Amino acid sequence: MSAARDGLLTVAEVAGRLGRSTEQVRRYLREGHLRGQRLGGQWFIEVASLDAFQGTIRQRTGFLESIAPAHPERNDPLGAVIGIGHGGGSDIAAGKDAYRRPPARRA
Repeated sequence: MSAARDGLLTVAEVAGRLGRSTEQVRRYLREGHLRGQRLGGQWFIEVASLDAFQGTIRQRTGFLESIAPAHPERNDPLGAVIGIGHGGGSDIAAGKDAYRRPPARRA
């Protein structure tokens, strides 16, 4: 009897669907965030459990990808990092302009 025919998915299949590592999926299972069952020492997850779990996980993008660049018109590799301090009253915001000035003009 195949697990796939029983509506069960392997850890690797679930990891692929979630865009996570197999170790992260095992962690979800161990901590009880994702429901699964152990058969013969391996974890298997029902499709319905996966569907319910997908609505509860955080966004897939990393922190820096979720921040708007300070100057989106520039092709700046540090734009997102500098965008963190782009708000008013931040020491980082005050320092970003000094960072972008040419070395001769830094004071």
